Amino acid sequence: MVPRNANAVSMLCLIGIIVLVVLHLRPQEVVHSNKPLYRSDESDLKGSVDVKTHNEHVTIDEQVTKDDTGTGPLSIVRAKGYVNNLASLDLDTLSDEELLLSLHSHVDNANVLCDRKLRMGKVSDGGWEVCDDPDVRPREPCIIYSFGINNDFSFDDDAAAMYGCHVYSFDPSMTRANDQYDRSPKVHFYKIGLDGRTYVNIKKWPLFTFQDIRKKLGHQNTTADVIKMDIESSEWAALPEMVVSGQLSGVKQMLVEYHLQLQTRNYVLPKLRLMQNLEVAGFKRFYVHKNPVCKLKVKGMPMERTKCYEVHYLKR
Repeated sequence: MVPRNANAVSMLCLIGIIVLVVLHLRPQEVVHSNKPLYRSDESDLKGSVDVKTHNEHVTIDEQVTKDDTGTGPLSIVRAKGYVNNLASLDLDTLSDEELLLSLHSHVDNANVLCDRKLRMGKVSDGGWEVCDDPDVRPREPCIIYSFGINNDFSFDDDAAAMYGCHVYSFDPSMTRANDQYDRSPKVHFYKIGLDGRTYVNIKKWPLFTFQDIRKKLGHQNTTADVIKMDIESSEWAALPEMVVSGQLSGVKQMLVEYHLQLQTRNYVLPKLRLMQNLEVAGFKRFYVHKNPVCKLKVKGMPMERTKCYEVHYLKR
C-alpha cells in the first residue's frame, strides 16, 4: 500500500509537468511591428508629402522595393517608372526619362482585381475582355458604345447576345457600309467617328465629341455601361473632352487601345496627364494587353515594348 504522502508528492509532480508544458506551448510575445505591409486605406498611401517632392512618394508596389531597385538593367525602370498613384505626382516636375518610363509602366500594369473576365469577340485581335463581377457587370437595360470597328463586329455581336445590351457601333472609315443601319435588333451601326471636337476632317469623315454623339442618339439622360474604343490615336483628343465634360460619370467599364507613337516630352506629358485624370475619376486597370503587331523600342526599357496597349478599366 502506497503511503498517503507519496500520493501527494506524485500529484504535485504531475501538476508541475502540466504547467511547464502549457508555458512552453503558449505563443511567444511578438516583438516586431504587426503593422500591415499593404494598407487597405488608399488615403494613407498619399500621406502629407508635397506633390513636388515626387521622389519621396511611395506607392503600394514601391513600399517593399523602394530601397531594392537593384543594379541590373531593370534598375532604372524600377526607380523612375511610376506605376500607380499618379494623382499624387506633379507631372511637370518629372524628368523626360521619368515621364516616358512612367507612361509605359502605367499602361502595362493592372492595379485592381476582376474575379471573372469574359472575352467578347475574337480570341485574336478584335476581341476584348469584359469584367463580369456583379458590381460592374452590364445589366439590362444597358448601353454599350463601340468606337472603331474595321469591319469586325465580333465584340459588338457577343456583347449584345451575352448581356442583352443595345450596342452602338461607330466607324467612319468603313467605305462599304451604309451611313446608318441595324445589324441586328440590338446592334446599331453609325458611319461617324469619335474625336475631341465636332467637325468633318480632311478625309470627309464626320467626327463628333462623345457628348454630341449622345445628343444625336437621344442618350443625354442615359448611362453608358461600357465604352470600347480603338480609334487609331484619336483617343488622345476624345478622352480628355470626355473627362472634362463629365460624360464618363456612371460608366462602369472602359476598354481602350492606346497608341503611343513618339517619345518626346511634349508628346508624352499630356498622355500621362490623361492617365492621371482617369485615375482621379476613379478608373482602375483590371487587365492590360500588349498588341504584338506594334513593336517598339522605348528609351530606358531594356526589353522590347509595344506602342499599342489595350487597357481595360473598371470603376466601382
